[in-house]
Amino acid sequence: MGEQELYRKYAGYYDLIYNWMDYPGEADFIKRAVAHHLKSGGNELLDVACGTGGHALFLQDDFQILGVDINPEMLDLAREKLPGVNFIQSDMKKLDLGLKFDVIICLFSAINYHTSLEELEKTFQRFYQHLHVGGVLLFDLGFCLENWEEGRMLVDAVVEGDLQLARISQSRLQDGVFNANFVFLIKEDGKMDFEVDQHQIGVFPTLKVQDILYDIGFECYIYNGYNDEPWDPDSDKRPVFIGVKE
Repeated sequence: MGEQELYRKYAGYYDLIYNWMDYPGEADFIKRAVAHHLKSGGNELLDVACGTGGHALFLQDDFQILGVDINPEMLDLAREKLPGVNFIQSDMKKLDLGLKFDVIICLFSAINYHTSLEELEKTFQRFYQHLHVGGVLLFDLGFCLENWEEGRMLVDAVVEGDLQLARISQSRLQDGVFNANFVFLIKEDGKMDFEVDQHQIGVFPTLKVQDILYDIGFECYIYNGYNDEPWDPDSDKRPVFIGVKE
């Protein structure tokens, strides 16, 4: 089963699998970072790869938000959650909205769905074109070479009512790409289901990503997770990037 087909099938489980996410805390960091770095002066925000709208839920009172995602089922859930926010289907690798924004966010490892630095650079150029001068780009690297653990086994489990769900994966890196096979086991209404969710995830050196941003024309700052400290390559925190369009 292809990646998008599986996401359509299991979009309804997305928020359950990721119920550990600290959306309020990350949203607070975004607000602080934008207040500190933004030079364009507006509040229009593009939420790229917005999923089911987890971050937008806690940002909607501070920004005029447009959410985009490649998956229509995810967007349906986002619209139910946030009827006052606009959402449209779009692929970040082909982004061409004819609009400019003060802030672009691309969170929760979504930027890792590029498998080469060349492909990543093209998307960053598209982001740059969609920003006002002085606007802010904010994204995280959930996977980078500095925090990579080869062979690590990951298990997510959810029990809610008659639903039992487990997702299992193991980290294996080949030529800079994590060919992720997430095994889903689902029991619902007394019936068992089994699927393999396949993803290709790029794992990049953090400073190489920074160099690309500089070359495009961003001022660049890297934070240590969603807090106000500079990135520490020896910590287990994901690097969170702020790029300001010069």
